[in-house]
Amino acid sequence: MRKLAILALAASALGATPALADHLNLDVNAVKTDGATITFPSALIDKNGFVVIHEVVNGNVVVPASIGNTFIEAGTTENVVVTADYPLKDGEDFIAMLHYDTDGDGKYSFGEGMTDVDTPALNAEEKPYVKPFKAGMSAM
Repeated sequence: MRKLAILALAASALGATPALADHLNLDVNAVKTDGATITFPSALIDKNGFVVIHEVVNGNVVVPASIGNTFIEAGTTENVVVTADYPLKDGEDFIAMLHYDTDGDGKYSFGEGMTDVDTPALNAEEKPYVKPFKAGMSAM
């Protein structure tokens, strides 16, 4: 049931323009991809957490599975580099999502069977903070 709720939240967030939040931000306007390396100009998060990359397959965000993540400390981090599990193809759609490090171990643990730790950071509308982007291109 929890997985279905998370899927619904991610899907609804994908369908709408992500809301701005004063405690969260991820700049995808000049995101760069080079093979499996994704570089975001900056990220803002109010607690230690992660920038997480999710695939988009047939228009649907694949969650809770992810293809890459990187730890970021609370505050603003410049030049955030995430290494994906495989090289990204130009023009493919992806979602970057902010998650909190809820167990404080600095390791991303959210996933199948573990959706109660390292949970998504929520925007002003209480939905997961997500930003869509295309590999090899500027923001969508």
